[in-house]
Amino acid sequence: MKKSRYIVLFSTLILLLGTQVSCSDSYLEEKPMDKFSPENLLTSKKGFETVIYSLHNFARSGLFQSNNEDVMNTGTDVACSGVTDGRFFNDYSLILPEHATPKFYWNWAYQKMLKDANLVVTRAENPNVSWTEDEKNAIVAEAKFFRAYTYNILVNLFGGVPIVDKEELSPRFDYTRASRKEVLEFIQKDLEFAAQYLPIVTSDASQDGRIFRAAANHLLSEVYISLGQETGDQSFYDKSIAAATAVIDGSCGEYALVKSRFGDTSRPGDYYSDLFWTNQQNRASGNKEGIWVVQFEYLTPGAEEANNAQLRLWGPKIEDVTYPDGKKILVCDTVGRMQGIIRPLNHANYEIWDDPNDMRYSPYNFKKDFYMNNPDSKYNGEKLVLTKKDDGKMYITLSDGTITDKSVDTFRVCYPYFRKIEGEMPWGAMAGRTPNDRYIMRLSETYLLRAEAYFHKGDLANAANDINVVRGRAQAKPVQPGQISLDYILDERMRELVVEEPRRKTLVRLNKLYERTMKYNFRVKDNMEPYHELWPIPQTAIDANTGAKLLQNPGYPGAAE
Repeated sequence: MKKSRYIVLFSTLILLLGTQVSCSDSYLEEKPMDKFSPENLLTSKKGFETVIYSLHNFARSGLFQSNNEDVMNTGTDVACSGVTDGRFFNDYSLILPEHATPKFYWNWAYQKMLKDANLVVTRAENPNVSWTEDEKNAIVAEAKFFRAYTYNILVNLFGGVPIVDKEELSPRFDYTRASRKEVLEFIQKDLEFAAQYLPIVTSDASQDGRIFRAAANHLLSEVYISLGQETGDQSFYDKSIAAATAVIDGSCGEYALVKSRFGDTSRPGDYYSDLFWTNQQNRASGNKEGIWVVQFEYLTPGAEEANNAQLRLWGPKIEDVTYPDGKKILVCDTVGRMQGIIRPLNHANYEIWDDPNDMRYSPYNFKKDFYMNNPDSKYNGEKLVLTKKDDGKMYITLSDGTITDKSVDTFRVCYPYFRKIEGEMPWGAMAGRTPNDRYIMRLSETYLLRAEAYFHKGDLANAANDINVVRGRAQAKPVQPGQISLDYILDERMRELVVEEPRRKTLVRLNKLYERTMKYNFRVKDNMEPYHELWPIPQTAIDANTGAKLLQNPGYPGAAE
């Protein structure tokens, strides 16, 4: 009978106790009594699906370290934090091996995602499991997808990391780091298996959030690009194009960019804004653009029902605007409680927008105007207008043109924001949360990944064609092949995927984090160094690994000279 590491540790305790009390061999025999032990649970398809559900839950929890931060976007070319101190990657000198954020993601990966994925992959080989070969392959494919997804995050945060490819049956203290290339090749193998055995997409609402074949091909497209860059082998770009094409051309099931209004069309908006409104991310709403959508369920225990805090994080702290009569703008049903924790930079808010007709920058998708909404104020109903004085501060300007002495903080309290974060607020506006499901993969990104692969091949015409599919949907003017560069592609990704994209991971995989963050993020110019491209290996992981040297990333304390 196989034993988990937890049973081994328990057995050690029993053996120690056995030096003080007599016992028989039968007393020491391990008989798992908990019905959720692997031995009792993983005997059928339904049992394995229980672990798959756990992986979905863990994947969702990895989207945020807490409701007060989004470290995949702060400290990048997209955003800084609105707080005045160095937290949330405003000061990279604070990112040390003891820092909580690298530790969180390391533990999330090794103690949750990889542990359960390897449990499925290993125990699936038990010949006594009651299932068909097709059922087995589909379950293993989903587990391998999650394993690949996790390693792709690790390799783009830490570089090369230890590869653990099976259930650990006893404690280990001798992990060593694989190279970035080796990790990418491991990811490739898992995703190629997943792309073969995951099911074609279905519009069955009960399957919302599940992983389908398109998700594996979408991620493969990205990973092949990474392998092409890592190895210099140009054939990987052709593989990337083929993987993306399998999603785009219908080989993985029907997907399509949204080009007409759907869902709650009584709500003022356009079809791009419809993509992000509550209950409109999944296929049952008429949306065939989402490839992988993480589910958040209202009033469903265990479904992170209150943890989509993007409204709270990305929106300005508008409730702190105070008019000359001492009255403040109110938090209300149309302006939820936003805290300005993630402050989009000028590059994201202004500089990248090269076409005023771009739907993604329309008033339905980018909010620029605010109004006094306090009925107790004599200024109720006035549009918030700000004027810059000689001291450099912005002051409330009344409808008659009077510039008041009431200044407004335009860094955290009042700035334009992307309306992807808005939605219904069933917990009330003060909660600053919505039950909106979150895109992890969308078809528009698949086009941009294929464009990126064409770019790396030197095929600028086809790169421009794919980018123009995305821009055309947004009614933006087409880009010409001669305008295409990696920076242009990254700007287009920002236009299309801001808020959704884990920007840090994208920039690291393209070796662009330091360059672009230093160029566009004024908060880090005096504290970021080239070695901050990668995070430090957590000191707790290094200290626990007593049987081998777990090398620290260059630049951080403890790194090899």
